[in-house]
Amino acid sequence: MVRVGHDPYVTEPDRRDDDRAHQLALFRYGVIAPLVELEQEPEDSRRPIVELVREIVATTFHLPGRGPIRVSERTVFAWLALYRRGGIDALRPRLRKDRGSRRVLDDAVLERAERLRRENPKRFTKTLLDILELEKALEDKLGFHRATLDRHLARRGASRRQLRVLGEKRTIKMKFESFGDLWVGDYHHGPIVLAPDGKHVTSKLGAFLDHTTRFPVADLYYLSEDLASLRDTFLRALLVWGKPKRVYVDRGAVYRSEQLAYALQRIGTALIHSRAYYSQGRGVIERWWQVADQFEAEVRQRETPPTIHELNSLWEAYRERRYCREPHSELGKPPADAVAGVVRRPLDPTVARDLFLVSETRQVHKKDGCVPVLGRRFLCDSFLRDRKVTVRFDPNDLSSVLVFLDGKQIQRALPQQINAKPEPHPEPTRLPPSVDYLGLVREDFDRKLLEHARPLAYAALRADPTFDRESFVKVVSELAGLALRTAERRELEAFWDTWGSVPEDLARIGIEHAVRLHGRGRHPQVYLNAVRTLVLAHWRNPEKKDPS
Repeated sequence: MVRVGHDPYVTEPDRRDDDRAHQLALFRYGVIAPLVELEQEPEDSRRPIVELVREIVATTFHLPGRGPIRVSERTVFAWLALYRRGGIDALRPRLRKDRGSRRVLDDAVLERAERLRRENPKRFTKTLLDILELEKALEDKLGFHRATLDRHLARRGASRRQLRVLGEKRTIKMKFESFGDLWVGDYHHGPIVLAPDGKHVTSKLGAFLDHTTRFPVADLYYLSEDLASLRDTFLRALLVWGKPKRVYVDRGAVYRSEQLAYALQRIGTALIHSRAYYSQGRGVIERWWQVADQFEAEVRQRETPPTIHELNSLWEAYRERRYCREPHSELGKPPADAVAGVVRRPLDPTVARDLFLVSETRQVHKKDGCVPVLGRRFLCDSFLRDRKVTVRFDPNDLSSVLVFLDGKQIQRALPQQINAKPEPHPEPTRLPPSVDYLGLVREDFDRKLLEHARPLAYAALRADPTFDRESFVKVVSELAGLALRTAERRELEAFWDTWGSVPEDLARIGIEHAVRLHGRGRHPQVYLNAVRTLVLAHWRNPEKKDPS
C-alpha cells in the first residue's frame, strides 16, 4: 500500500546514501514495524497505538556497530512520521549541514600540517599532531581528532597513500624475449615420504622455471632443502640447457649461500633476490606450484607414503602429461612446444665440477706445505708455506681442491702422497752480473766514515815513537771494550805490522768513530777497518786542510 506523498523512486538529496545509512534505515524500520503493521489492520480490531508505542519503548534493541539501546516515544513517532512520508529511504540519516567545512581547524594549522607532511611524507599523522602541539598551534583546538586531520590532508592530496609511501606498490607484468633470459627458482613443501632410514619426512620440491617458455628446466623432490639439493637441481639444468643470463630467487638461507653466489659468478650469471616477504615477483613459479598441489593431493590419497624415488617417478609422468603437454594460458601453446626450438648449450662438465664448492680459510703448514681438508692433507706450492689461503672443495669429491690466494686461483692441489719423492728445486736461470754489490757496500761505508771524521782525517798528524804495537793493541781493546783472545790479538798485531807506525790520535779517532756507528764489543775488524780508512785518507791528502 502506497501512501499519498510517497514516491519510492524519489531519493531525497539531503539523505546519506552510504552502506551505513541504509543499515540504520533498516534498523529504524525494524523498530517501528509493529506500528506499520497495525495501520494495515481493520480499524475495529486495532490495538491502541499508544499502548503499542509503550511496548516498543520498553524493549531493548541491538544497534549494529553500537550495541543495545532503547528509543524514546518521541523518536518512535518521529521515525513513523518519516516512514509515512517517504518510506524506508526517509529513515536514512540526513547529511550534515556543515559537511566539508572545517569547524576546528583553521587555514594556518592545516597549511602547517600539510607542510610538515610534505617535508617528510613518511610522518604519521600522530607525529604531525605532536609537532603542532609542541609548536603551541593546538592550544585552543579542543575536541580535535586525528581522523579529522587525515580527512582534510587527503582532500589536499597530502595523505601518505597519495604521496606513495603507504600501501603496496603496483605490480607489473614482466616479459622476456628469449629462453634463458630469466630462470625463477624456489622450493615447495610436498607430501610425506618414507626416508631410507624408515622415518616419515616432508619432501621438498626444488625447481627452476624458465620465464619465457614457462618450462621447468629442472625439478625434483628431495628429502631436505639444503645446498646439496640446490646444487643437484641447478647442475641438472646447466648440464642439459646451458647457463641462463639471470636467476631470480627468494631470500631463503640456501639461496643466500656464498656457494651459490660463487657458482653463478663463475659462469657469468646474475643472481637476483626478491624483496623479503614479497612473493608477487615470483608469480610465474608460484602459479606453477598449483600443478604440484594437484599432484600432491592425489599422492595423499594413496594408502602408504611413497619413497622419494617413487614420488619423483610419479611426478615426472604427471608433470609431463598435465603441464608440459597442455596449452598454457599465457603462451597459447604447451610449454613443451615453446621450448622445442631452443638450441641447447650444455655447460662443460669440467666447469660444472668446480661450481658450488665449499669455501674455507686454511693456513698452509710451514714445514710440509699442506692444507688439511676434512681429515685429508693436500700439497700446495712451496711459496704458499705458512700463508693463509682460501680452499674450495666438493665435500663429496676430495680428489682435489682449489687453492686461492688474494681472491686469485693459484692451483688445484692434490692429496699428499706417502713416501713421495721430494719436490725438485732447480736452480733459477741467472743473468750475467751487472753490479758489484759488495764493492758498493764498501764504498758507501768508507764515504760515510770520511764524512763524519773529515776534519780530523785531514789534520797534520805525526807518529809518536812511544806509541808502539803493544800500546796500539791496548788502545783498541780499551776503547772498543774487547776481551782479546789469542786470535784477535794476532789480528791487531798483524794490522800494526802491515800498516807500520800509526799515530795514536789517528787510531783513537777511527776507533771512537767505529764505536759510535757500531757500538762496543764487536769484532776487531770493525774497528780496524775504520782506522784503515782514515790512514788511507790521510796518506792520499797529507797537505789538504779542512775547508771549514
